[in-house]
Order: sequence, then structure tokens, then C-alpha cells
Amino acid sequence: MTIGEQFKRLRKERRLTLKEAAGDIVSVSSLSKFENGTSQLAADRFFLLLDRLNLDWDAFTPSRSDAPLPFLHRYLVAAQQADVQALAGILRQLPLANTNQRLLLHLTLHNHAPERFSVLARERKQAWSLLTHTTEWSLLLRLIALQLTGIIAMKDLEGLVKAFANQVQTPNTPQDHLNLANRAFLTASLRYIAAGQLDSAQETLALIRQATVGDMGVEFQIACTKRLVMIYSPDKSMAVRGWQELAQLKALLNEVAAPDWTASWLPALEALAEAKRCGKEA
Repeated sequence: MTIGEQFKRLRKERRLTLKEAAGDIVSVSSLSKFENGTSQLAADRFFLLLDRLNLDWDAFTPSRSDAPLPFLHRYLVAAQQADVQALAGILRQLPLANTNQRLLLHLTLHNHAPERFSVLARERKQAWSLLTHTTEWSLLLRLIALQLTGIIAMKDLEGLVKAFANQVQTPNTPQDHLNLANRAFLTASLRYIAAGQLDSAQETLALIRQATVGDMGVEFQIACTKRLVMIYSPDKSMAVRGWQELAQLKALLNEVAAPDWTASWLPALEALAEAKRCGKEA
């Protein structure tokens, strides 16, 4: 099977038409000829297409039991576990030519361990330029946008949130992309809360409703639980901040489409927080 034929199979598995896969990277005619084996694509065009379909080059190499997992798989596992060592290891193994992947890792490492990993101003600018000059974000670009949400200058945060909202308003947006949008919106809301910009947090929620990104209840559950951990911190300033942010999150939660279990879960979380205030055992 040729590389073009493999690409065609993977495209159809994702239920994408030739036009959807080609986007503004190549013409539909060129992509069709490539899939049918009657012509080739320039390497840079081909790798842009892989990025568009969220594919790694590994998908086109013979499978071996000891073959490394695709980049996005390794990244998502390490990021979910906040495994800084694993993320740094992936970065060391990446070729310098993989600029977007390296940019994602730099941003993620900084967000997880800012005392150990810094992000240069040019890298923030590079990420912002990449996002604003790309019409349709791939999964890789959405991951970059999520990480950028946590460190972008406050004056630019609103623009990034709106850009993310625009990306998830298209029909048939994959659920994992919606989940990333939810996390970006919530990250922005928390930054606004921490900065005392409650009006901006409300505007972010308005964007959430307009973008129809689905239920944010789980994301709020995680965020509220983290604030409960802050409340139980021996650091008094951290505990006070936890109380303040929990109160704001509760108010915001009332304005989004929350699942039914929130009605029983939130009071339980509040009871744990109150137990700490009263000096009781949780």
C-alpha cells in the first residue's frame, strides 16, 4: 500500500471528504491524485496535512512491537499526569524541525513547572501568530491554545478565548476538541477571578454559551475540588485564596449547563470546606 493509499484510508476512517482534508493546504485535485498514486506531494504540504488530520508520521511506518507511540499519544498521557520528567524526555527526543510540537512542550513544561522551565517572549508571540494565522486549528494547535491560555498577557486573553470559541462552533466538532475548549474557557475564568476581573469572567461564560461546547460540569468539578485542596492548605494565604475562588466558581457554575449530579455533589464539597473552617475532621 502506498503512502497516498494509507492517507486515504485514514482520511475515510475520520469521515472527512477530500475537500475537508485538503483545506487551504493543497487543492482537492492534487490530494486526489496523491491518494490514487498518480502524483506526489511536497514534504511540507504532506506534513501539514498530517497535522490537519491529527496524524503522526508513525502511522505510515511499519508497525513493530517496540516502535515508539505517536507524539500526541505520549504527550497527552504525560500532560494528563503532569509528568514533567516525561514531558522533558519527549522534548529531548524531538527533532529541531518539529517546531510546533516543541512549542507545545515548552508551554506545557512552563505551566507545570514555571520555576524550572521558562518561556521566551518570542515563543509566546510565535504561538499567538500560529493560532491567529491558521483558519482551522488541528488538535495540536488546540493544545497549544490551551497552554497559551494560562500564560498569555491578560490584555490578549480575551482575543484568545474568542478565537477558541470560533473554532468549536463548526458542526461535528470532535468531543475531545470540545473538552479542550472547556478547559481553556475555565482557565481563562480562573485567571480573571484571580485578577479580580469578574466582568471578564462573566463575558467568558457568555462565549461558552454561544459556542455551545457542551456540559462544563466536570471541568468545574475538577476546578472546585482543587480549590478545596487549597482551603485545606497549611498556608493561610493559600487557604484564603481557595475560599475566594471557590465562592466565585460556585457563582459561575450556576450560569452554565451543569449536570444533575452537581445538585448533590456541590453541597458535599461545601460541607467539606465548612468542616475545615470549623476546625472539624473532614
